[in-house]
Amino acid sequence: MEFLLAIDIGNTNITAGIFAAGGQNPIKKIKIPTANFTSYESSFARLLGSWARSGDIDVIISSVVPQALLRLTKILNKIAECRKLILGENIDVPIKNLYKRKSEVGQDRLVNAYAAGAIYGTPAIVVDFGTAVTFDVISKKGAYLGGLILPGIEMGLISLYEKTAALPKVNLAPAGHIIGKTTVESIRGGMLYGYAAMVDGLVSKYKNILGSRLKTIATGGNAGLMKRYSKSILMIDSDLTLKGLNLIFKKN
Repeated sequence: MEFLLAIDIGNTNITAGIFAAGGQNPIKKIKIPTANFTSYESSFARLLGSWARSGDIDVIISSVVPQALLRLTKILNKIAECRKLILGENIDVPIKNLYKRKSEVGQDRLVNAYAAGAIYGTPAIVVDFGTAVTFDVISKKGAYLGGLILPGIEMGLISLYEKTAALPKVNLAPAGHIIGKTTVESIRGGMLYGYAAMVDGLVSKYKNILGSRLKTIATGGNAGLMKRYSKSILMIDSDLTLKGLNLIFKKN
């Protein structure tokens, strides 16, 4: 392998990055809406460029959207000469999974857990601020213990608008004082201060279980914004899933 294309197909976005052999960070990235099927071919053709037909690139994919995975693999077959590894199909995340029903855990959550332990050490928690907010807990021995799933921040904003008669549609943006003086300020503050308090409270509880050396790594689209409000988020790694895919490929 000269280069690796790592692809994470999420509910809202597809994130992809190219890694050079031996590299730890992506040298080129794209993010496209998962639902925008018509953009797949042009976006990945631009990303791959001269690598597409060189035979010097392999592909590893994590997906939680089966229909998007099917469409994307067909397009990759069309535009590139590459070997494809798909998590859960012909390759597994090399982490001990202690979920009761192991097949219920999204591949992206296992990838994040593996990456967090490999890069930052254990025990650890990954808080992913994506379509949903997920907490994934990694034991001192590097096993995936499980976690929590909550509605995402933007999902909460949409629900307030759609399920009430008088509340306005509000875009996510930094909140000022914890006491909002307008409806928009109150909604934004409720989401950001509220979710931050939830994160801090849950991390405190996890530390009681796993010890005070527990590391908290945030990822996902809203991680950077949330770090302003949460005192327990120690590290932000927006490329955590892609880095995990790169590590898994190297291991295999």
